[in-house]
Amino acid sequence: MKYIARVNMAYKKLLSTSLLALVAGCQSTPVIVPALKDPGGDVSLIFNRENKILASRENARVYVDSTEVCAIPNGDSCQINIQSGTHALKVDNPWSYSYGMFSKSYEFSSGKTYRFIISPNNPDLIVNMVGTGSIIYNEANRTATTSDNGDFTMKLAD
Repeated sequence: MKYIARVNMAYKKLLSTSLLALVAGCQSTPVIVPALKDPGGDVSLIFNRENKILASRENARVYVDSTEVCAIPNGDSCQINIQSGTHALKVDNPWSYSYGMFSKSYEFSSGKTYRFIISPNNPDLIVNMVGTGSIIYNEANRTATTSDNGDFTMKLAD
């Protein structure tokens, strides 16, 4: 009987230690997303990605003039510096079934900071789940210079 009690106690200790290790391993620390490439300049761009369930498993890839500068996980942010002037900003999810992306040109003034909010493009994500309707949606949300028909959309916060 004492042997069974010792075995049960050993299993309880092993189970407790395993549970403690599991909980300790699940603790998360804040993630600072470094810029993949910081072009440099006197204009600061801050991209904040909302913490949303839709499109949460993919990184939002941010481009400035076709150069990828950030890959932002759900709920994180990235800051870069660029030269003043007109630049095309894009947000894309290259791993999706979407036929488009967010893209828009902005005029940036020297010495200023601009904040952008990146969020899931809910209509596009829902249409993509349906199937062929995404081609119609994407064509309806594209112009010669801009598009807002990808998995992500972006707006100027300030």
